[in-house]
Amino acid sequence: MGVACGLATLFASAPAAAADTQAERPFLGGFLQESRILYPLTIGQWVARDEHLYEQAEAGASVRYQHGDLRDRWIDVYFYPAGVVPDERVRAMAQGTVDGIRALPGNGGLPAGELETSQIALSGDKDRRHATLYSAGFMLARDGTRYASAMSLLAKDLYYIKGRYSGDEAAHTPEGLHAELKDFTVRLVRESRLYSTGDCWLPPPIVQVAAPDPNAAGALVNIGGDGAAQAVGFADRVEAVDTRSSQAVIAQFMAYSASGRWIAGCNPPEDMTPDVPEGMREIRFEYRLPEGDADGTTPRLGSPRSGVG
Repeated sequence: MGVACGLATLFASAPAAAADTQAERPFLGGFLQESRILYPLTIGQWVARDEHLYEQAEAGASVRYQHGDLRDRWIDVYFYPAGVVPDERVRAMAQGTVDGIRALPGNGGLPAGELETSQIALSGDKDRRHATLYSAGFMLARDGTRYASAMSLLAKDLYYIKGRYSGDEAAHTPEGLHAELKDFTVRLVRESRLYSTGDCWLPPPIVQVAAPDPNAAGALVNIGGDGAAQAVGFADRVEAVDTRSSQAVIAQFMAYSASGRWIAGCNPPEDMTPDVPEGMREIRFEYRLPEGDADGTTPRLGSPRSGVG
């Protein structure tokens, strides 16, 4: 994956100042055109047993994790496109889910915990902002049977990640499942990798100049070599002696980050073939623009891959 991939991870923490441009272009097929989700096959005693890709692009995909050999104990995880969303919107969605469950027939008066907010420090991303996790535990009734249940929701790298976990009331409590789901989600989020590309990827262009000036007004980045600047990055461009050099590419990534235009989770097209490590599996999405009267909601889905070392 080379320099681009490494720097894509390094600078994924930059503010998403370009978020206001999202509404100006189609979301799926425009802003997002391809995505790759790498998720772990095991998390502690939880093992990924089933993966489902939904026909509608907005619904994304789900993965069911089973606890060992216990067929009646599982956590369902949903990955679906979010775009650039503020925490308050994620919180509102999580609260809406809890309120909707409370309002279902038969659930009135059943115990329901309040929505809880937690911060997840993403491992390997020292300077990156924390992910905010919203979660709750509650009781629900289905077909005359009462169940303990829990849900979790957060947004990371242009995708929502949602968890649901339920168990029979006789063996579980909402508090217990809630705590288990939170621990599971923290590990899942830290170990999963999400890459996307599309119109969200708008780095400054690289232009050739004989002698880049690191002292020029607006200069953000200076990459030197042999005692002279080889590439100088600005918010709107990168000036380089050799536009194809590694110095030019590095300056482009660094200027993109420093300008505050980088959108976390959006990467260059060449990063859309990530290595799949052993113990991981890949989900591929390809989104296309509407054609004619089509609504553009059906994605092209690539074959998933599992890491084999």
